[in-house]
Parts: sequence; structure tokens; C-alpha cells
Amino acid sequence: MQPLLASDPTRVGDYRLLARLGRGAMGGVYLGRSRGGRVVAVKVVRADLAEDPEFRERFRREVHAARSVGGFWTAAVVNADPAAEQPWLATEYVPGPTLHQAVVDHGPLPEATVRSLAAGLAEALGAIHRAHLVHRDLKPANVLLGPDGPRVIDFGISRAMAGNALTATGMFLGTPGFFSPEQTLGTEVGPPSDVFSLGAVLVFAATGTGPFGEESTAALLYRVVHAEADLAQVPDGLRPLLAACLAKDPADRPTPGDLLDQIGESSPQGNSWLPPAISDVIAQHATQLQQTANAPLPDTPPPQQVPATPRPATRSYTQAQNAAPPAPVAPAPAPPAPVVPAAVAPERMRDKIVPARPRQTAQNQHPVARVRKDNPGPVFATGGRFRAAMSALICALIMFGANRVFQTYGGLSTEHVAIFRLGMLLLAISMLWSIGRVLLPSLRLKINSDGLLISRLGLTREIPWSQVNRVDVVDNGKRTALVVWLANGSKPTSKWWHRAPAHRGGARIFPIGATGGWLTRRQEARRARTALSQYAFGRYNTRA
Repeated sequence: MQPLLASDPTRVGDYRLLARLGRGAMGGVYLGRSRGGRVVAVKVVRADLAEDPEFRERFRREVHAARSVGGFWTAAVVNADPAAEQPWLATEYVPGPTLHQAVVDHGPLPEATVRSLAAGLAEALGAIHRAHLVHRDLKPANVLLGPDGPRVIDFGISRAMAGNALTATGMFLGTPGFFSPEQTLGTEVGPPSDVFSLGAVLVFAATGTGPFGEESTAALLYRVVHAEADLAQVPDGLRPLLAACLAKDPADRPTPGDLLDQIGESSPQGNSWLPPAISDVIAQHATQLQQTANAPLPDTPPPQQVPATPRPATRSYTQAQNAAPPAPVAPAPAPPAPVVPAAVAPERMRDKIVPARPRQTAQNQHPVARVRKDNPGPVFATGGRFRAAMSALICALIMFGANRVFQTYGGLSTEHVAIFRLGMLLLAISMLWSIGRVLLPSLRLKINSDGLLISRLGLTREIPWSQVNRVDVVDNGKRTALVVWLANGSKPTSKWWHRAPAHRGGARIFPIGATGGWLTRRQEARRARTALSQYAFGRYNTRA
């Protein structure tokens, strides 16, 4: 939960926005409060999606359908406006971390907790499927851990994003590693797809990693279709259940009802279903929620000023009634004199209070903003170790062969010997350079909702979105790079472990697909542009 930025809205529909909760593929998510005091999570659609009439129509249909979902384990849609300038929807707010955040911070969950989680999520999927919806993007980040059980969010909404507004730029629905094979292959997607994703989510909860590893998107998609899930670290009591969920053939997977029959009476019981460390986090969320929801709004006058206004009217009315008596009452109009400053005083005090808006605090926090490593987002890495190793080997073989020839035939002139030694020196330098590339760890770039995170050798460079004015993927035909222009006009400087050469007022901070061929560079550039269009909204201009 973070303060609102200066660019964030302060009100959406009938909801006053209090804080930022995060940003997803569809837009920003905020903590909101209704006029009656109900706290909700408000998701505001990105402006580029809002301009697509087809998306608006799909969004309207899916919101209408999602409102019909019942069940205990879903965060219900309570309000929405698909016709707004930027469509939005409000759902029940759950004061707790996501499953992803809980596992990253506190490690895998105990087997009993995973069983309770499985029961709650299976019942949630049953309610979603009875409403003739398919979630399509069930993942740890879409599961909230509440004090009385899990909640599934964003059900029925992901299908609204299946049109040209996203797929035209190469974005696919769902999250690699939690995809079903039919989603990966583009075949018909139905309720069994959600069961496959549920199995992957439960493997993550039980082991801390997904069933198909944590490598590149292409590798994950291939494994989902062709490789068997890695369940070696899953507790024995859960392995058969999760293996059935992760069957490649949708017909072989159990239904949510079958899962509940196999799990038995393992539904969450009160607030004791989670480990104490996560229960403490939920308690902290609840406390923070109460403090944020009860904080006075910047444009609300202090309570003690409210009764000050009617008092002058009451006194004037009383004096007007008593104006008929003779001379002793004549000075009566004098008392209203002090009433004038009393009526003006609240306005003067208000003028002093209004400028102190919370947004200024958010702006002041920009210089110390952090890019969290555990936030989900695509990771890019420089490669080429195999090619460098082959280059070093070829140089070594040439040097060995040349030496043998030199020793065998000899008799070269002094000039020829000098040329031979110069060539050997150059080969040795090339070989050492290639060996250095083999030994040097890859430079890694992660793009998430917080910003850009660059790392190598345990060293990191963080570039939060609040410090970025513009970001782009620049391709000059032979090299493709991610270029950043900072908001303060400066540019990232080079470090000994990270080069950041200048580029038209900005800096090239990461070479995209630098060690691959044309096809690899094109695929990686497309993946980077997709990530920027999702996370760097307002700072990256999408191109057709």
C-alpha cells in the first residue's frame, strides 16, 4: 500500500481513492472508500485499452457475468462502470498479501496449509465455472490470503483482454509457468484449463517454485506442452492430487468437485489456517487498512469547525426578535461584531490546510523509491557463453597447430618470425577475451511494476518508474537496446560491471538479444516491448 502519485486520480465514480495497491496488465489498482465507508479495491483500465471499443464491449460483458459469481472464496465485484472515460471496477478488498508475496517472503507453506488452500481455491473455481466463466489467469499473484481463507481475484476479467488491443503487440493471456497446454497451443480453453493452473499454483505454494521451473518464457511454454511437471519437492500426500491436475489432456484432469472430494474437510478454519508469520502480516495489513481508511481527507474541514457556522445565525435571529424593546436594547446589534471573524475563521484555517496534500509526500518519496526484486515481471539476460567457449577453443586449436607447424618446418626469416609471434599474440588475446566472457556472469534485466532492475555479480542498479521520463527499445538493424531517459534530465552513468553508453540524451542500459541472431534479437525485442507496454504505462509509447 503506497501513497497516491501526482498522476493518480483521487476519485473514481463514487469512490474516494486513498492509496495505490499496485499495477497489473489491465491498469492501476487503488484502495478506495465509498460514501458509506465501505473499503474496496478499485481497478482503473489503462487509457490505451479504454480507446478500444471492442475491449469496452468485452469488458462490459465480462463484468456483468463476474457479478453473478458467488462462493466464499472469491473477491466479489461490487461496482463497475464500463462506459467511463477510463473503465473501472470495484471489488471486495481483502486485507492480506498475495500468495506469491507470502511464499517469497516466508518460504513454502506447510502441507496442511496447502490442503486448506486447495480446498478454498477449488470451491472458488467451482463458483466461477457455475457462472459460465473461465478464469484463464489463475496464478499466485491472483490469490489473496485473507484472515479467514484465500480469495481468487480477477475472475472473468481476463477474457475481456483477449482481443487485438493486446495480442497485436505480442502479449498473450495468462502467465507462463501457470498456463495450461491448451492456452499455450491456442486451442479451446475451458474449465479444465483453470484446474491445470490450480495445480501449478499449489506446487508453487508447496515448494516455492513452479512445476516447470523459472527460466525464460519460451522454455516455460515448451515445458508446459512437452515436459512432465517437476513434483520431486512436493509432499508425498499432495503429489497424486497435483499430478492429476497437471495432466496434459484436459479430459484427464479432475473437476473442482472431484478435488474437494479428494481433499476432504480441509477448508480454512478461522484465522489458524496459515503459519503464524503470515498471520502476523495479515494483522499488519488490517491495521494499515484501518489507519488509511480512517485518515481525514485533505479537503475535509476539521470537525470542531462545523458548529461554528450556525452560531451567528442563531444569535442574530434571537436579537432580531428582541429588537422591539426600547433604548436599553438598542446597543444589541453590537454583539454581532465578533461574529464576523468567527464566520471567516474557518475559511482562513481551511486555506492553510488544503495545500498540504498527501500527493506531495508521494512526490517527495520518488528519490528513494525502490524496485522490489520479488515483484513478478519478465527477466532478460545476456548470453553467448557457448559461443565464447567455442571461440576460445578455436583460438587454442589454431595456436597449437601453428606452433606444431613452426616447430616442424622452422627456418623462417626474422621478419616471418616476428609476424608469426604477432599473430600468436593476437590469438592469445582473443582467447583470453573469450574465456573472460565465459567466466563473467550474465547481465540481467527485470521489468516489473516498480521499475527496471539490472544486476550482475550480486550488484544491482534500480531505476524506479518515478525517475523515468521515457523508455524505449531502439533498433538500428544490428543492435537492439533498451534506452532510458530520466525525469531530471540526467542519464544513468556507466559502472565497472554495467556499461550505459549515451544515446540521444538518454542511455542504453541493456543490450537486447545482443548475443543471438536476427531471430533471437527480434523475439527478445518483442518481449521487451510487451513488458514495457504493460508496466511502463505513460512512459513508453506503443507502436503498431
